[in-house]
Amino acid sequence: MTSTTATRTTPYTQPQATDYPAGSLRFDWAVISASLWFLAGQFLDGWAHNNLASSLETFFTPWHGVLYAGFFAVAGVLVFNQVRNMQRGYSWTRALPNGYWPSLLGVVLFSVGGVGDMIWHSLFGVEANMEALLSPTHLLLATGAMLFYTGPLRAAWGRSKAETKPGWAGLLPAIISLLMVLSLLTFFTQYAHFMNNPALLVQQPGENTYFAGLYGVTSALIPAALITGVILLALRRWDLPRGSLTLLLTANTTLMWVMKYNRASGYWILLIAAFAAGLVGDLLLARLKPSAERAGSLRLFAFSVPFTLILFNHLALIATAGMWWKIHMWLGVPFVAGVVGLLLSFLSQPPAVPQTEERM
Repeated sequence: MTSTTATRTTPYTQPQATDYPAGSLRFDWAVISASLWFLAGQFLDGWAHNNLASSLETFFTPWHGVLYAGFFAVAGVLVFNQVRNMQRGYSWTRALPNGYWPSLLGVVLFSVGGVGDMIWHSLFGVEANMEALLSPTHLLLATGAMLFYTGPLRAAWGRSKAETKPGWAGLLPAIISLLMVLSLLTFFTQYAHFMNNPALLVQQPGENTYFAGLYGVTSALIPAALITGVILLALRRWDLPRGSLTLLLTANTTLMWVMKYNRASGYWILLIAAFAAGLVGDLLLARLKPSAERAGSLRLFAFSVPFTLILFNHLALIATAGMWWKIHMWLGVPFVAGVVGLLLSFLSQPPAVPQTEERM
């Protein structure tokens, strides 16, 4: 007598047109790891431009090699998953987990910008100094990088509270993505950053101090605005875990310090100032609990973080190398940085608008 055993199979469900592949922290970390490689190449290339001889200013350099290897790592992770999920039946605009399709667009833009950069160099020569930060092809590269840097941030933003592990376990990829966003912004505004040339605040210029003073003001206000804007963006969505601000401020300031090593190496005390400002920011975050429901606490927090960062920078210089600024400047500029943060809080969480009566 012959018996047969039926094989039970699970029917394959064709993805719907509106479906995305399931996202995961594992995929977030794959993109984060490749993006950190790219970030290392970005700042290594910036270090070479700032510290090595101008004779190295060609397209084919070891620094570009690290940068573009990191880019191909990012592209590889995204394109591999894009192709694999399209073969599984997902549409081409929804073949990556929710939040990551703009990252793939960023890979395309960066590829176009890379080819365009070689052509641009051939036609107009290699950019020098501030030109490299304002070159159209370099800004296109920055746009592409911003799109794939923010992939893990968008993915985390779109997950519900139930889908997000509490604390660092669930939010670390998003926080690292924020760090990369902030670092890209400070990289492309490095000409107005307090690590660009601290000596200009230490060594008093000649009789005409206007432009040196103007540099000191802008190098405080611009990074203060960028840092506060990134933090307020995160606070619209999450209760950041303790230590988040210390990580953001210390890591970003360290990257800028290393990149500007030939000018900033003697001012390592500014790293300690950033670390201390981060600790104060985390303390305020825990005490004030700023949120849309606690608008007053949010305003105070938004003022205090940039004020503390710039004040600690100035106090660190005064305690070590000295500053030629008088108290009117070294105390006034942090206050204005705080006002910048305060105004950004009104953009982040504007006051409620009364409902208007319907017109008769």
